[in-house]
Formats: sequence, structure tokens, C-alpha cells
Amino acid sequence: MFGNPFRTVAFDPAWRTSDVVALAEGIYADHAFDRMPILADALQDAGCDNANVLMHCREGSVHARGCWVVDLILGKV
Repeated sequence: MFGNPFRTVAFDPAWRTSDVVALAEGIYADHAFDRMPILADALQDAGCDNANVLMHCREGSVHARGCWVVDLILGKV
């Protein structure tokens, strides 16, 4: 849920497109973490090629507020 503190992820600000930010805001506000795979697609469309970010969004684990990818997008970390 909180990511690995020993492996930092370089998050390219160019990945914060309006679509990516809107999806992340909606996921966060609505607790709609079932949309994480859609967020992965939007990140990939924005040029994200970070395997850890994309895999985290697409994995079947339970996500919640505090999800490190959503927090990175929204600037909460």
C-alpha cells in the first residue's frame, strides 16, 4: 500500500497529463481503486515506461488511500 521506501521511483512530471491527474483525483475522491488499470493505461499513453508504476496499477492487490502511485500523481508525497 505504501510502496518500498528503499526503492524510490523517479516520477516524470510529464506523466501528469490532464487525463492522468483527473483519473487519480477521481480514484482518490471516490475510493474507486478498481480504476487503477485504467490509470496504468493513461500513464502509459503519457509516456510512462516505469515497470514498477505500471505493474502496481495493474496488479490485482487491494488498493486504498495512501496508494503510492496515486499519491505521486497528486503530489501528496
